[in-house]
Amino acid sequence: MITPPGAGVKDKKRAILEATLAVLRERGLSGLKMEEVARRAEVGKGTIYLYFRDKRDLLKALVEERTWAFYREVEGVVRRKAPFFVRLEEVLRRRLAWVQEWRGLWAAVAREAMDDPAPWLKGLHEHYLRLLEELLRSGQSEGAVRTGLSPRTTAAVIAAMGCTPSLEVEAYLEHLMEVLRKGVEP
Repeated sequence: MITPPGAGVKDKKRAILEATLAVLRERGLSGLKMEEVARRAEVGKGTIYLYFRDKRDLLKALVEERTWAFYREVEGVVRRKAPFFVRLEEVLRRRLAWVQEWRGLWAAVAREAMDDPAPWLKGLHEHYLRLLEELLRSGQSEGAVRTGLSPRTTAAVIAAMGCTPSLEVEAYLEHLMEVLRKGVEP
């Protein structure tokens, strides 16, 4: 089998990012050592620096890679042919899983990745809001969401509610969907 050009590069980069996430989960940000990342990724320490300038660059790339992977999943759900509330519940289920995956790490990693992460994080979050707006507009088109609701404002509300479960995830999701159904159905 012939390996496509650049495939090895992507595989190594992905291995480094996955190893970084594993080390972060086990040891936290203060325990993140490049030697350990290299060992787990099965690459030399110097190989990491072929792909990332420094630890900050690696952390920024990790946040971006995991965030954009999540957004690609959401985009697939938003654009799927299914009733609005089915798609909304799936988006929120994925959001809660993503939040669980990153529990306590995302903001810390983002802060470590750059001096002022706020504009960068806001830019990343903006894409999620646009996807939620698209979902809401489609819900309005199918008659599942009141046309008088602002898709932008409603997207921001849904984004805020779907990120910090105070209950077990399934119970939280069920309750959140009930609140949203009663609040947005015509």
